[in-house]
Amino acid sequence: MNSKMILFDLDGTLVDSRADLTTAVNLVRADYGLPPLSLATTTSYVGDGVRKLLERALQDAAPGWSMDEAVQRMGRHYHDHLLDETCLYPGVAETLPLLARDWRLGVVTNKPQAAACAVCEKLGIADALAVVVGGGRCAQLKPRPEPLLLALELAGAGAAGSWMVGDHRTDLGAAQAAGLRGCFCAYGFGQQDDQRADAVIQHFTQLPMVLGEADRRA
Repeated sequence: MNSKMILFDLDGTLVDSRADLTTAVNLVRADYGLPPLSLATTTSYVGDGVRKLLERALQDAAPGWSMDEAVQRMGRHYHDHLLDETCLYPGVAETLPLLARDWRLGVVTNKPQAAACAVCEKLGIADALAVVVGGGRCAQLKPRPEPLLLALELAGAGAAGSWMVGDHRTDLGAAQAAGLRGCFCAYGFGQQDDQRADAVIQHFTQLPMVLGEADRRA
C-alpha cells in the first residue's frame, strides 16, 4: 500500500453544503429573534469551525447569548437538514475511485465529526476513505497541522509526498504547517487569500492529472 496520502477538505471541496449550512444558521438566528442571512453571507462565514461560524453569524444578537447553547442549537438544526440540498461536486464520485488505486484517501474537515461522517456515508464516498478527522476528533482545527498529522497517523501514511486538497486558506495553511503539499480548489466557496498553493484545480476531475504532473516535477 502506498504510504502517500491525499487528504480532502469536505465543504467546498468534495461537497456543496452551502444551502443546508445556511438553513441551519438561519434557524439558530430565528431562535434568537434575528432575521435570516443570505446564502452569500453565510457562505463567507464558513471554514473555521462551528464556533467561528456562529460568532460571525450572531454578531448582531443581543448581549448575553451563550456560545455553548448556540452550538447545541446549531447541531440540532444541522442534523435535521444535513442533506436537504447538500451534494457531491461534479466529478467527485467518479474520480475518488481512480485516485484510490494509487493513494490512501482521507477527509480532514473543521465540520463536527459526526456530521462529517454522516455526509460521507450518505453521499456514498465513505468506502473510499481510510479516515475521517472532523472537528472534535482532534483538539485543534485547521489551519493548525494537528488534524492532518492525526489523519496520517491513523492511516499509516507519511507527510512526504502527501497532499491536502481544499478550497480555503485554512487547508493550505495546515498543509504547509504539516509538511504536506497543498492543492487549492478554485471551484469551491472558500478563499485562498495569501496562502501559497502547490497546485490549483478548476474542476475536481483535473486532480489526478495535476497531482501526477506535480509528482513528475518533484
